[in-house]
Amino acid sequence: MFSLSTAWNSELHTNGIDMVNQIKAIGFDTIELNFSLTKSMVDEVLALVKKGAIKVSSLHNICPLPDEIERAKASPDYYSLSSCSEDVRRHAVEVTKNTILYASKLNAEAVVLHAGRIEIKDRTRELSAAVNEKARFEALRKKVMEERTAKKKDYFDSVIKSLGELVPYARSLGIAIGIENRYYYREIPILEELEEIFRIFPVGELSYWHDVGHAEVFDRLGLVRHMDLLERFSHRLKGIHLHDIIGTIEDHKAPGSGTFDFRRIKPYVNKETLKVLEPHQPATADEIRRSVKYLGEIF
Repeated sequence: MFSLSTAWNSELHTNGIDMVNQIKAIGFDTIELNFSLTKSMVDEVLALVKKGAIKVSSLHNICPLPDEIERAKASPDYYSLSSCSEDVRRHAVEVTKNTILYASKLNAEAVVLHAGRIEIKDRTRELSAAVNEKARFEALRKKVMEERTAKKKDYFDSVIKSLGELVPYARSLGIAIGIENRYYYREIPILEELEEIFRIFPVGELSYWHDVGHAEVFDRLGLVRHMDLLERFSHRLKGIHLHDIIGTIEDHKAPGSGTFDFRRIKPYVNKETLKVLEPHQPATADEIRRSVKYLGEIF
């Protein structure tokens, strides 16, 4: 019923077999591959898939890492699909196509995609620090929104161009692309941009991937209502990243160990939705087992 992201333990391992075995020991038979895995690690997972030892629900772009990217510097946006540099944008498309190709090899259903960013200073953490000072918070929020709006056009146009190349490629391999809602406000897409993207790419061509922690951060910072994302895009929902949050910064906790009530999202999630737990270290194996019990009772 649930998949576990290798974001939980990938940094503890240098080979895919040990990484998978640690996850299987908790009780999972399905994983999502995160964005900090080398080609050799992914190839080792592929061998396990072919043996029937593990299943892969999804891959988080970029996966596997290109040789030129050190694991310590791995990022889904290392090459940005929204870059105004055509060379960078084109390279971002190529590494993403490789992720989609690997998803096909691994019999996965989907690729989770970050759509890029607007090159402005990100002030999400400043907003979080000011959340209890109303006047300061409102002034900063207004400034952040104005900065983003003023700079976004060229970057958003690049995203649409990139998706125009990726969508038909993914469709040809039978892989769903899930555009993920983001954590940092300078990143694409916010809610209005998701609506615009989905007007261009109809249902069946492009999906939505909902990240619970990211949506709740935006909600608590007054940037978007969490449930608005699900109410507007649940008909496109391919998968969901399940992790908990405390306050407006501390996310990627094991579900049930933070302050989010996961019962709120139950009406929008069906049995076909890919349900991926995405806790990070230092979440423990026991915490994740409790998360599975907690979420299983809800879903």
